[in-house]
Amino acid sequence: MVMIASALAAAVLYGAGAAVEQRQAAGAPQSSAGRPGLLLMLARQPLWLLGIGAQIGGFAAHTVALRFGTLATVQLIVAAELIVAVGVVRIWSGRPLGRDSWAAALTVVAAIVAFLALTSPAHGHVAGHYSAHAVGAIVGAVLTGAGALVAAVAGLRSSGNRRAVLLAVAAGLADACSAVVIMQFSHVASHGVVAIFTSWTTYAVAVCGTGNVLLTQSAYQTGRPMVTLPIIAAVTPAASAAVGIALLGETPRLGAVGAVAACFAVLVASLALGWLARSAPHPEVPEPADLAVEVEELTVLTGVPRQGTERVRLPLATHGAPRQAA
Repeated sequence: MVMIASALAAAVLYGAGAAVEQRQAAGAPQSSAGRPGLLLMLARQPLWLLGIGAQIGGFAAHTVALRFGTLATVQLIVAAELIVAVGVVRIWSGRPLGRDSWAAALTVVAAIVAFLALTSPAHGHVAGHYSAHAVGAIVGAVLTGAGALVAAVAGLRSSGNRRAVLLAVAAGLADACSAVVIMQFSHVASHGVVAIFTSWTTYAVAVCGTGNVLLTQSAYQTGRPMVTLPIIAAVTPAASAAVGIALLGETPRLGAVGAVAACFAVLVASLALGWLARSAPHPEVPEPADLAVEVEELTVLTGVPRQGTERVRLPLATHGAPRQAA
């Protein structure tokens, strides 16, 4: 019961915090993506700090849940954060989410839950030597961290939906990396203060946490919440389950039928994510009046006068279709 209650609390806090952070990060300039300056810029916004506070509360609840449950099982429950985040984003924006998009978002969550239920360990914590478990955690953290770095570099060099997808994948892998480290840290923390300050997990949590926040905010900065939120929510538990099964000795209760069902769940989640990515609206395009003001400001800054009274024609696009200037 402690594990379930803590994981549910983490899901609510993570989801609410993600929605608030996404709204604030979407207004930051794209040039700051992936840079520490992005966090300094966002730290000046009280609402973003409120979102971070919710995330910290989720981290505390997540740590408790991982102390009493397996990695895959806890991540299964925490996956419900997607529903909370999407709901808050839609309410806050004032724009209702279409039935198809809601159905796709709920399908993603259902597929994640099905996959993790099928791949969850047949027993509780795996009995094994602590040092072997620690080695598995280190390898898992390195692999997911490296994957996050590769996806982040590719994402920062891309644009549009591709940028949002890659940065969301990077953030999801970073989340999984943090979850692995947090799980190891939760075992160390039970041995007292001295063990906490002398363990590598304490410092790994700080490093992974900082990188995780930076990548997550960079994904949110793309202004495509219906792309980034579901992908992060799907990649994190899937990567966590893979680490748990492959490296931490969490043996799943899969037979032949279960393996087919798990693959089908992955396929369904992928299709639903693809639908969300294609149907998600693009970030709002500035109105012509706003662009005219920007041109005037650019003229003042550069000192280059505009010729005559000819209006500046700038190509605008809404949902991928070109819009003719007046």
